[in-house]
Amino acid sequence: MEFLKELLGDDLYSQVEAKLKDNKDVKLANLASGEYVSKAKYDDKEAELVKANNTITSLQDAASKFEGTDIENLKTQITDNKAKYDADIAKLQEDMKKRDAIDAWLDAHPTKHRALIRSQFDYSKLQIENDTVKGIDEIGKTLTESYADMFESTNDGGNGGMPHGKPPVEKDPSKMSMEEYKAWRSKQ
Repeated sequence: MEFLKELLGDDLYSQVEAKLKDNKDVKLANLASGEYVSKAKYDDKEAELVKANNTITSLQDAASKFEGTDIENLKTQITDNKAKYDADIAKLQEDMKKRDAIDAWLDAHPTKHRALIRSQFDYSKLQIENDTVKGIDEIGKTLTESYADMFESTNDGGNGGMPHGKPPVEKDPSKMSMEEYKAWRSKQ
């Protein structure tokens, strides 16, 4: 407070000192030296420093978990696994298309033991071109010749158009024209 004594003189300085002696709300400081910082600013900076130190510590802990890990090796493994996954998915989709084609063929060629005949199809001989399965008819022809007794006969056998006492197969009503449907319905 000596700087005030020089500025105010001894007499005025004594009066100011007497007035401020018991006053706790007023504090004098020389701000010219830059040493004074308000308590609020100090507390804010201290909180920022604590937060920054905590962040640094947590980042160091996280980084230490990956210490010694070969990042390039991990990237290579991910790329390899993705390629394997894509190939597996493509193979499964191809097999599903082949199985659907076999099921469609079996629907057109009724059999007494569907699962057994399905198992005789060699998937490796079937090829997919433009979403069409090639080779199924050739394999099917071989199977109908080899396992003729396993397939249901579509030959009417000269029994008046009624194969084995079954009624003739009619057209699906959902695929009929309105006139065909009316005629079919009137017979019912």
